[in-house]
Amino acid sequence: MSFSWDIKKKLCAAKPQCPFCTRSELAGIVGFSGDFSESRLKLMTEHELLAERITADIEECIGITPAVTGDKTRKILIEDNAVLDNLRACLFLADEQTESEFEEEILKLECCRESYVRGAFLSGGCVLDPSRSYHLEFDTKYKKSSGRLSRLLSDMGYPVRVTYRKGHHLVYIKGYESIAEILGFMGAGGGALKLYSVQIEKEMRNAVNRQVNCETANAEKLAAAASRQLAAIRKIQKGAGLSSLPDNLRELACLRLEHPDESLKWLGERLVPPIGKSGVNHRMNKIIEIAREM
Repeated sequence: MSFSWDIKKKLCAAKPQCPFCTRSELAGIVGFSGDFSESRLKLMTEHELLAERITADIEECIGITPAVTGDKTRKILIEDNAVLDNLRACLFLADEQTESEFEEEILKLECCRESYVRGAFLSGGCVLDPSRSYHLEFDTKYKKSSGRLSRLLSDMGYPVRVTYRKGHHLVYIKGYESIAEILGFMGAGGGALKLYSVQIEKEMRNAVNRQVNCETANAEKLAAAASRQLAAIRKIQKGAGLSSLPDNLRELACLRLEHPDESLKWLGERLVPPIGKSGVNHRMNKIIEIAREM
């Protein structure tokens, strides 16, 4: 089962919050997958549960239960002119009805706006599995429907983008926070939680990787520095001998030869008397300088 269908399956069980929510949901469904013309309304889906949701919405809105045909692909077809006129008037899709009337009636309450977005997603929506990428889109062949949804989501503060591809208008959103909030808004709280969970896991992995990379870089840096120090000490040892060094430098040189992998801080703590890391570094630089002048 895909991530999108898992969400749609849960949304098919959502209950309307007010008497107008079913109408708003049906408007979203028809606007994003309906083939609505003067002579017919055709809706198609591969999922029996969604077909049942659509027929239930139509029955609630106009009192008629349309037939569902097909096995793999379910088809809902209405060709009765009186029923079609009734649907257009109910969903504010008739030519004489203005855009402002649609918004005032279909999107007038927050719960109705939620239902409209839910209907648009049920029929024309898709969200990628967050483990792959963050992408939510709504697909419709109607420019008017894409404009309605993009305005609605933009007014809610979401960074919506609209594009046209192969005869279809796509309204899409990227970014896990926006997608999670929209899923939660239309009633898919479980999907929203999964997005947050995946993002937290990604952030934790990234933090661990950064820490490992930092520690690796520090270890490589320490190893390179120790290698330079050992090379200088051995050069002096083969040349003038370590006995030629001042006592404080000779003590440090011998300690480094005995412990080639330890840090400067560790070496400093074992000198007599102990000194800090900066003091050890200063003495090591003197040893390297002496070796360079030999």
